[in-house]
Order: sequence, then C-alpha cells, then structure tokens
Amino acid sequence: MDWKKVYRGDIKGVPVITKFKIAMTELLKGYPIFRYYGIFESYFGKIPGDEVVKIIEGDKLIDVIRKDGQPLLYRLTPKGIDVAVSLINLDSNEEISRYNKTMKKFTIAIIIFAIITAIPILIKSMQWLLLHGIRG
Repeated sequence: MDWKKVYRGDIKGVPVITKFKIAMTELLKGYPIFRYYGIFESYFGKIPGDEVVKIIEGDKLIDVIRKDGQPLLYRLTPKGIDVAVSLINLDSNEEISRYNKTMKKFTIAIIIFAIITAIPILIKSMQWLLLHGIRG
C-alpha cells in the first residue's frame, strides 16, 4: 500500500483517522461478547482494510481469530478499549472546545454592549458634576 506523508497540523484532513474512529467505536459497542468481521474492510476497502487489520493487530489493539474457511473475526483487546475510549473522549473535547469558543464570543459581545450602554450615563454624570460640583 502506498502510504502518504501527512504534514503536521493536517491530521483532520486524513480520512483514515475518521474511519478508524468509527470502526473502533463499533467494535467497542459489542465488547466483551461479540466478535465482528469485515468492519475494517467495509470502511477502508478490501486491500487497505487488510493492511489496517495487520497494523492494529501488530499494535495489539485487536485480536484476530482465524478459522479455516471463515472470515477473520475481530475482538478488542484491553489496549484497544483504551484507544477507543480515548477517541471518544477526543470527539467530546472537540465539541466542548467549540462550545467554549462560542461562549467566549458571547461574553465579549455582552461586555462591549455594557460599555456602549454605560458611556452615555457616564457622560451625563460627568456633566452634572462639572455644573453642580461636589458640595460638602
């Protein structure tokens, strides 16, 4: 398989990451009882799917069960569960980050509105003080 070089900061543009996240969370849904087949091949295609299976089996993220005449069965390992949960947390953190950016913009808008609203009041107060002075 022809692996392409990915430059720093371009990871969101890589469809492999997105497909891998989806496949791993699918495997997590059936843990510990279910064993799946064809998940990686369906997301990546036959040949890239076989390559992905070899790589993540080598990383010990999945157990591959091979039986003669039957398709490969996949099951998550404890290390694979950690990776799947981390991928889910990554998505959650991205959503929270987007929410925080929105709230920051909203807070800045409220502060600007409050300053604009307060300026005429401050001007009138200063005029009154200049005209009438402070009497003691």
